[in-house]
Amino acid sequence: MIGMIVYAILGGFILIAVFISNRLVKIFGWSLSPNKLFLLRVGVFFGIFFILFFDHIIGVIQFEYVCHHKATVKLDPDWIKVRRAKFEIKEINPKGYLVPTSCADHNYQDMDTGKIFLSFTQCYRGGGILLETIAFNGDHGGESCVAKELPDILRATNIDALIEKGDSQ
Repeated sequence: MIGMIVYAILGGFILIAVFISNRLVKIFGWSLSPNKLFLLRVGVFFGIFFILFFDHIIGVIQFEYVCHHKATVKLDPDWIKVRRAKFEIKEINPKGYLVPTSCADHNYQDMDTGKIFLSFTQCYRGGGILLETIAFNGDHGGESCVAKELPDILRATNIDALIEKGDSQ
């Protein structure tokens, strides 16, 4: 069923591309050979897809930049002395990006000293206007990123046990 819908949508895009290319030929008074007309139609077809997925393409490029510069992790050398921890999240919305991107600072604080011993930044982005509109399974094509070494650090510090001890006391 989904395949038939996809073929119908592609057929519609092909018809739209043929219509637009025929209009362009009439408006500009071009006399094109069949091969050049075919290439014009193919170009219009891919142009339509580029316009539809423009925000997603830009979002992917932008998100790679954001992840490279903002996704960080900091671990205090004295983390081994921590016995109880408290967890806090602070939302950050970076300005100046075409596709909405948000980041969150995650801070783990030693409850005995009050000092932050582990902090990291995680960033998120949506999938784009078209992907959010046609999402079938609730997945909007968004992404999330953290620093590469974060999973190893969380495993080594056993952060869940520290937070559990902090909540119980």
